[in-house]
Amino acid sequence: MSKIIAAATLGVALMFSLPTLAADSAACQASWTKMDSKSAGYVMGADAKDEMAMMKKANIKTAAEDRMTAKEYMDACIKDVFAAKK
Repeated sequence: MSKIIAAATLGVALMFSLPTLAADSAACQASWTKMDSKSAGYVMGADAKDEMAMMKKANIKTAAEDRMTAKEYMDACIKDVFAAKK
């Protein structure tokens, strides 16, 4: 009986945590779309200055020193690296 209760509790916990992850992902995607207004798949220079500094502070490296790709941004955003900017 206790195994059933534990499984049910875990299921409920997961059910409530999954929408939160999806919302975070959606928020990250929305902020990326705003940053990458030209839909180039990357941002650089002044467009990425603050985010690149936050990534550097969090020891997250980008493939190119002067630009950030959508994947790099999304990975950092999901890890909440840009929380201070919100």
